[in-house]
Amino acid sequence: MGRPTDHTILVIEDNEDHALLVRIAARRALPGLDVRVAGDGEEGIAYLAGLPPFHSRDAHPFPDLVLLDLVMPRVDGFHVLEWARDEGVLEQVPVVVFTSSVNPGDEERALALGAREFVTKPSDLDELERVVRELVDRWVRA
Repeated sequence: MGRPTDHTILVIEDNEDHALLVRIAARRALPGLDVRVAGDGEEGIAYLAGLPPFHSRDAHPFPDLVLLDLVMPRVDGFHVLEWARDEGVLEQVPVVVFTSSVNPGDEERALALGAREFVTKPSDLDELERVVRELVDRWVRA
């Protein structure tokens, strides 16, 4: 068993199965990593802003990395990026778009809004783990 870390990532993802797989892969990449999940963009914004029920940073630490899906109900990933850019959150934490979207203009738009990377979610579990490990290594381990 790995030793605990002081690192937290926030996965903003409406698909519970995808969120679970990302959580497992991230914890394998960095044992002890604190992986939080927001079920949609609205909840993700509330978490990042420290709004109730996420107002306690002791209970809900500010993340070292955000993995953001684009296609979500209510508030999509583009809206989260716009909010994060406007609120200065992108200066505090890297946001990586991690999505199954294959829309041709999505990558350009996401990067223009301040995402650090645009990654298409692999469907293969081993590949997912490899990609998440690379993201954790690149953005969380310093």
